[in-house]
Amino acid sequence: MNGDELYALVESYERLGIHRAGTETDRATFDWYEQRLRARGLSTERVAVPFDRYDYRSELTVDGEALEHLPLFYEWTGSIDTTDVALIDLGDERGRFGSSDFEATELVAATSASAGVLATINPKGLLKAANRTIQERHGKPTVLIAGRDVERARAAGELRLRMDAALSPATTENLIARNDVPGVPLLLTTPLSGWFQCSGERGTGAAVLLDLIERFSSYPLLVLATGGHELDYLGVRQWVSSAPGPLAAIAHIGASVGCDEIAADGSRQPIRTRIARTDTDDATAVEMATALTSVNYRFVGDAGSWGGESEVLCELDTPMLSLTGAGAEFHTPEDITADVTSPLTMQRVSAAIATAFAALVRSIS
Repeated sequence: MNGDELYALVESYERLGIHRAGTETDRATFDWYEQRLRARGLSTERVAVPFDRYDYRSELTVDGEALEHLPLFYEWTGSIDTTDVALIDLGDERGRFGSSDFEATELVAATSASAGVLATINPKGLLKAANRTIQERHGKPTVLIAGRDVERARAAGELRLRMDAALSPATTENLIARNDVPGVPLLLTTPLSGWFQCSGERGTGAAVLLDLIERFSSYPLLVLATGGHELDYLGVRQWVSSAPGPLAAIAHIGASVGCDEIAADGSRQPIRTRIARTDTDDATAVEMATALTSVNYRFVGDAGSWGGESEVLCELDTPMLSLTGAGAEFHTPEDITADVTSPLTMQRVSAAIATAFAALVRSIS
């Protein structure tokens, strides 16, 4: 596909809505992706992944005016209306705020307050969500706010939180597809769910994966699109635990593969905060590195650790190319297509990933 086609796919993914696992948008997203897999001649299967969804209604006000926020999922369930709120700036306390499950709630627990507000860290001061494991913690009601709003909240005469939260049975999915080429398949995989519209984080990967399907259509292919990524890689953990058959190689298309930013000369360039990992460190790795560093990936050969869902996929002990990363809008409401990618970047990145994966495939043939 050319850049315009890839970019249009990201826009289409964005228009589906907020890509949270177990929602109507989640189901619509799997419908959308299944149609595109079938259009490329693949047969498909959808496998349910049940879990307890965190449902909530919340309002956070500063002197009566609403403030953008997001509950820290699974931390607490119940009903509360309180002004006894502890405000904690994670920039002061921790120096950085990661995207994964974290223990900043110990800072809330250490206070005498009935609830907590955590101001998250982001280069642009945006509200940043945190991935969570699915377990109720019985902590205090806790919400996240943007770092740019911390001074407003700190100066408030009244900071008030109203929240109702409960767990309810829900289902996300794994979408599995195959072509009809015989042999041990290549696994091409990407997640489909995440925080907010996650156009750069997830949408660019969904588009690149479809391009890889077209480029590698002469090989036996197994395609896996997973749900529940933001919930400790829920879908891929279920799939790997079911003991899939032998695989020839894996292309893990993780977060933010097609994200870009404005360079000093005014052009859009792929972000530099992405990592490509592989478990080989030979001439093949050199070829892969050449392709991927051309689009600003930091390349790690003979990887001793993995990132994103490749942390689970590595259990399959199969040669793998894993791509992960995070832009300034990662896990924020600002992760929308027009701000995080462009047709030229999508075309360049997808071609580079295909070149690198082709080198890995040739090395095992």
